[in-house]
Amino acid sequence: MQLTVSDIIEIVSILVAFITSITAIIISILTLRQNNKMLEESTRPQIAIYGAMLHGSNRADLYLVVRNFGMSSATFSKFAPDFDFSNCYLPDGEIRSTKDYIADLAHCTIAPGQSRVCRLEYSKITRPVTFTLEFSSPQKTYKEQQTVDLRLATGLPVAGIGSKKDPLESISLTLQEMLRKEL
Repeated sequence: MQLTVSDIIEIVSILVAFITSITAIIISILTLRQNNKMLEESTRPQIAIYGAMLHGSNRADLYLVVRNFGMSSATFSKFAPDFDFSNCYLPDGEIRSTKDYIADLAHCTIAPGQSRVCRLEYSKITRPVTFTLEFSSPQKTYKEQQTVDLRLATGLPVAGIGSKKDPLESISLTLQEMLRKEL
């Protein structure tokens, strides 16, 4: 059986259409995977750990802040600093607790935009701290390490807050400071 020119053209056309279709399917699959990764990255929890100073009427307190800047909740299964914070917690009132507050973060969920804060004694934080984190969102589990110097840029001067103010003005300025910080 002899192939005519028109038969050869039809076979070539079929092969080109087949190759074009396979190429389009492959490109579509790759695009869908890339879009899925981008969507996951844009909606995942984004955990930030940092130090923040809150200036009150006559003192400034250092806070460890763990905040979720992402778009989905983060449920922690591990929150492990390489620093012993047990002597760094400031007491509430006159009672100094032996509870390890930061260890409790290993069992909590932080919603999008939410933060957890812990008041610390500034002078006892002597070096940068590396935090090993393991947390999950509804879609995936994440493992991260963050090294943070909690004292960096926390001692910047703040105008308007001092100990010689009227008590109501001190309360007002403290509330303004809290709003400005939005811990």
